[in-house]
Amino acid sequence: MPDLPVSEPQQRTGVGGMRRLRRAGLIGLALAVLALVLALALHPAGSDSGSLRGAPRTPSPPPTDRVRRVDPQALIAQTGAMPVKTGIYIKNLHGLSLAQRTFKAEGYYWLEWQQPLQDLLAEAKLPAADLVELSNLVDEYDAVLKPYGDVSRLPSGWYRYQVRFSGSFYIPYLSFKDSPFDQITLPIVLEVGPDQFAMQERPVVLVPDAKPGALLGAYSVVDGFHLHSAELVPLLHAYGTSWGRDRGDLDFSTISAVAHLDTDGVASFITYVLPLLIVLAIVFAAPSLEGRLGDVRVAIPTTALLTLIFLQQAYKASLPALSYLTFLDWLYAYAYLVTMALFFLFLWGNNACANVPAEQVVSVVARINRIDLVFQVTAIVGLVLVGLLVWLL
Repeated sequence: MPDLPVSEPQQRTGVGGMRRLRRAGLIGLALAVLALVLALALHPAGSDSGSLRGAPRTPSPPPTDRVRRVDPQALIAQTGAMPVKTGIYIKNLHGLSLAQRTFKAEGYYWLEWQQPLQDLLAEAKLPAADLVELSNLVDEYDAVLKPYGDVSRLPSGWYRYQVRFSGSFYIPYLSFKDSPFDQITLPIVLEVGPDQFAMQERPVVLVPDAKPGALLGAYSVVDGFHLHSAELVPLLHAYGTSWGRDRGDLDFSTISAVAHLDTDGVASFITYVLPLLIVLAIVFAAPSLEGRLGDVRVAIPTTALLTLIFLQQAYKASLPALSYLTFLDWLYAYAYLVTMALFFLFLWGNNACANVPAEQVVSVVARINRIDLVFQVTAIVGLVLVGLLVWLL
């Protein structure tokens, strides 16, 4: 049978369909690349740390309020301050709430000082209980501060005072930039209380008790975290104010009992990262469906988007409001972009098949499948790059 001549309108339709196909293919590929570029290039505005996540390890305090680590012996030598040996034993740690930035603790602290400071306490009629305060204690009405007797005199001539404490404590600094693989510190902060013992007055310096002994009891366990170390950290707290007395800014000696905790990497991966990767695996596999199955293909990214939103909201519910993106947030951001790009790619493929003559559908589907393969490879490589860059930077 001789070939039938192709009419001019049919020729124009075929040429136009192939042009639309090429144009749509470029758009689909550009969307896939855009997902990668945005995930790599975007970063929070106003970042001070220069990292992709822009999250400093500790938030910046007000410009007039500073806490810095010091060498107490050097400080005593420079200022002639009176030393107070300070020790803390944390019996229990529990009730950690990252969303409220609080935890509960019970234990003991003790103070030892020499005769000159005892004379000043007697002169000012200050009880030993007022010498220091738990500065990050919250809900003081519900706290327990029970002295173990009165001030006692040791054979060495030093005076000793011991207190049992129980209460809720505020966590001043938290960084979740590596979340869900968190490393957090829980501090219990003791600070010199009376203004007359500030560094600018008659200075008193808290010195970590050097006698051997553990800082943490057997029941210092926080669910979901490994407790791997604890230390006493001597600090100097510069408030940048004289409390309205026009005597210049006052600085106070501080000592912090810090417990260092971190999450279990395997548990965090399975709980938070694995569900995200499962959804992404479905998204990455979706382009393997035959290009003719337009309605089925379009339904996959929309369902994946809803699932991603619910997963991220459940993850964020356990965290406080943050001004930066965590490691997992960046993975979710990339997942959103890839899933949206896949949705538009499937829309283009569906329209491309519908807008060409029947005899050209096979070639159009072949081109769609090739572009789908490029999208799959690009999206998988992009996920690896985003994960590595955000974690390392």
